[in-house]
Amino acid sequence: MSTVESIEDRFCNIPEAPEYYMSLDSEEISSQFKDFDDSFGFRILDERLRRAQSRNFVLDFGDDAAWCAFDLNTDAVSKLLRSKRPASLHTRWINIWLPDQQRELLTDIAKYYDWSPRLLGLMCSPPIKRASKSLSTPQSGSGILHWSSGRSARSKTSSDFSAALEEKVGLDGLPKVRDQELNHYTLASEVLHWSTVDFGRKYVSVGYNTLHDVSSSSVRQPFSSTRDVPPGKRVWTWLIYCEEKTVIAVHEDPFPFRDAALDPHELHALTMVRRNLTNVFRQCSKAHDSSLDIPLMQLPIRKRVGDSMEEAAHSATDAPGLLFYSLFDDWLTSYGLIGRRQYCYADELNRLREEMLTRASLAHVSHLHALGRQLSALKRLYVSYESIVERILYKQEISLASLKNSNVLGSGLDSPALQVSTAMVDSGNLMGVAMSSAARVRFERLKDMIRLYALREINENLELKEGLMVMNFNLIAIKESYSVEQLTRTTLFVAKLTMLFMPVSLMTAYFSCALEDVTFSSRGYWTAFGVVLGLSFVVLFLFSWISGTLDGRMFYVPWTQRLWLWLEGMVCRKEPPDSRD
Repeated sequence: MSTVESIEDRFCNIPEAPEYYMSLDSEEISSQFKDFDDSFGFRILDERLRRAQSRNFVLDFGDDAAWCAFDLNTDAVSKLLRSKRPASLHTRWINIWLPDQQRELLTDIAKYYDWSPRLLGLMCSPPIKRASKSLSTPQSGSGILHWSSGRSARSKTSSDFSAALEEKVGLDGLPKVRDQELNHYTLASEVLHWSTVDFGRKYVSVGYNTLHDVSSSSVRQPFSSTRDVPPGKRVWTWLIYCEEKTVIAVHEDPFPFRDAALDPHELHALTMVRRNLTNVFRQCSKAHDSSLDIPLMQLPIRKRVGDSMEEAAHSATDAPGLLFYSLFDDWLTSYGLIGRRQYCYADELNRLREEMLTRASLAHVSHLHALGRQLSALKRLYVSYESIVERILYKQEISLASLKNSNVLGSGLDSPALQVSTAMVDSGNLMGVAMSSAARVRFERLKDMIRLYALREINENLELKEGLMVMNFNLIAIKESYSVEQLTRTTLFVAKLTMLFMPVSLMTAYFSCALEDVTFSSRGYWTAFGVVLGLSFVVLFLFSWISGTLDGRMFYVPWTQRLWLWLEGMVCRKEPPDSRD
């Protein structure tokens, strides 16, 4: 039996869609939606989640039921949006991959939730080829003036030139900006910490970059000093928290120009990119055994330990906010920095420190500079996450001036009674969609974790990098001081050797003189030689000891200072212990 037939047989055993999906008069909706809490349905849907060809899915769930469908067309999603969900399916999750290939679907969703044109345009941006940058020379026709030939240009008079200049210079003559220069993915690729936060009356949208460790081996990759950004696969993500308890996730295609099937390395990379999404998807199903997962991966979206009435009463309002938070908080990716698994900056800095203590060189400066560049880029990325969280937690306040500017109240209504009633105005006059306290407290905790773990780890590495930079220059200076000291000691040794044999030379010159009535013998010469050489050595030793230039010490101390220290030590030893403080 083929795989397709086996899947169809399994689908036959899955319960049919409830009356809500049947009433939408769409064959695709009624046939595609499967019970997410059924074991067979969960396995098949989980398999489709891991397929690279999957384009989108819609997951509706509540406390007791969950239904999911993959690869719905625009008409099906439009009917789902414009129909009222039953209370048993209070939360909806719409996930979209390959956004540039589903512009019609995104446009329909944007119309329903009244997204801004800028947000829709950014989501529909075409992908860019991630190739090396090349300097392109602008064409001659892109300038303000364009002459067909040099001969015709030279034949024009100055008056004709001025007339042509006045005619050509204008809005049409301005240099046009190429689409690739302002492409959203170009900006996201060049500015790692680029992020967006948009507020509408029916939605809150955040967009951000994430770096995923896609290395297939468990061995850490060596540090590359040629990169200005940390290693990893960069992927852009939009998360939109909409009214009607709907969460929409739109993901950039990691391999946009891959026509053939993905190779094993790319499949592994895709799995790592979707790792957090896969965990959130599985945690939304009661068919998934969460006891096999590590505690940090378990999410309280649909599952609870107890069954208190207080928690059950707020589950419908807490679920969409918890889903939005779980998709944003990619703990496994952040742990790569905190646990020093993906980013080995601390180990690299320790290795450089050991190398510097062995032999410091100027080559370490460029290595430390590359480390600082990557750490700074990583710091800006986490600061952007913190900024997103602060914008999400920002609570707008209703004021009389804001209501007047929004045309909610008339300009002539300034009575005190009306000012008191502004607090009771509908919250729909504010921008954004309010989240429950369950999601807000978790975002507060996430902000503290970013500051306490991620940013503190990065700041410590940056401080260590600056310290190593100073230490490297100090070690180089000390090494140069040693070289100068060695040269100085050699010079002093030669000078002392010269001074040692200078009296001998004078004595030899004396014995070489032919004096009247004076005779010199060989024994007398060598006796005088020994006496003069010995006295010269003793005098030179005493002079070196008194002046503090005696060889054999790293730091020379003058004899006056040594005498003072010796006397001070003698006084301290003679002083009785009881008189000391």
